[in-house]
Amino acid sequence: MSERRQKALQKIAKCLELGHSTNIHEAAQAIRMAERLMRKHGLEQSDIDFIRMGTTSAKQLLPSQPSQNILRIIRGINSRFGVEAVLLDHKGLKRLEFVGDAERAIFAGFAFDVLYREMHQQIGSFRNSFAGSGVSQHEVQRRVASFTAGWIEGALEKLPNLNPGHSDSLDDYLDQQFKNLDRETFKAQIKKAMTQLTPDFESGMKKGKKVSVNRPVGRDQSTVIKQLNQS
Repeated sequence: MSERRQKALQKIAKCLELGHSTNIHEAAQAIRMAERLMRKHGLEQSDIDFIRMGTTSAKQLLPSQPSQNILRIIRGINSRFGVEAVLLDHKGLKRLEFVGDAERAIFAGFAFDVLYREMHQQIGSFRNSFAGSGVSQHEVQRRVASFTAGWIEGALEKLPNLNPGHSDSLDDYLDQQFKNLDRETFKAQIKKAMTQLTPDFESGMKKGKKVSVNRPVGRDQSTVIKQLNQS
């Protein structure tokens, strides 16, 4: 192997490592740089597509039986980002991982954590608005469920639509990395996520459309990215 190609592969490996950064913008930039380098040094498109596959874990651990609301969020993120979610056992809980093009998987994991946190804050505020109102607990639960469904729909509409369509590389990657996992059962559970609606659905949707998922998190790795660009 020539010294030039060896250095190029080392840069590609470093970019892919930075692709796991908790700063989603730096991670995405590193992955794009890795792809440019792979094209420059003659990798086939099928090789590039497969190498670009990655897995990102959401920070939020989930109950062993995720709620219908959580399943709705996962279903929406899968659709908007063109990824597939898998649930893995983790100390009696579930760890959620988004699998697909590494850049989109990173954004999917970040988006889930933001929506999960914001959803619970909004549910709490809406439920508290009934305090002292005399509305029955059953009616409160019904209206909260409808409000939450609307909030989720509104929030999902704010996500960018990055779905490129069906990917054979994603199927191959999932078969390789998760061959012993029952993915079909989980996908069937997602499809069953439904609820009864009330006028609170519209109120929830308006609030959901105000959510922002564009805030970067984690440490800044821009210096490392600049060094890779210059080398």
